[in-house]
Amino acid sequence: MIKWRCTLCGECCKQYVPLVLPEDVQRIQSSLHRPMSSFITFYRETDFQGPLDESYQPQLFQTKHGKLVMGLNRVDLEGGEVGCIFVKDNVCSIHSFKPLVCRQYPFQPVDTANINGPFRLMENPCFGRHATDELVPEPPLRKNYILFHQKQDAYLEKIKEWNEDPASQHKDIDDFLQFVGLKWDES
Repeated sequence: MIKWRCTLCGECCKQYVPLVLPEDVQRIQSSLHRPMSSFITFYRETDFQGPLDESYQPQLFQTKHGKLVMGLNRVDLEGGEVGCIFVKDNVCSIHSFKPLVCRQYPFQPVDTANINGPFRLMENPCFGRHATDELVPEPPLRKNYILFHQKQDAYLEKIKEWNEDPASQHKDIDDFLQFVGLKWDES
């Protein structure tokens, strides 16, 4: 069990850009009945503060527009802040069908090579604003972690296959989306 309780500060939704999987996009589309063009942005490495961590490099896919990564839109929020398109009053408005990466935040295995071992909070989770008066059971965290990594690994294989084709650097974003089973304006 992990001592943690969300205090609904919304900082995670303001500080991070969730990099989403095709399955996340499809789940959000079908739940909201909106095209992905209404909530997805394709970011360049230079769109982030500082260089992308090495672990994010496999998520970049090449196009004629350069290397890109797929993430949720960021919008202006009340109070002059910027955050996820789905944060409303510091709460995720798509909580029941939010991206898998968001579901696993802020937890991770102590040893990523042993997912059956104990889980812990990530370093500096929630920017110090979380509470420790509730206990979070590890089995659901482990289940989500495994599911996220299975889906992410499959997506990273598709990106790798795409990037290994020399023609991909001359193709458009729509071509990549079709390759991974998505369509920009489909609702």
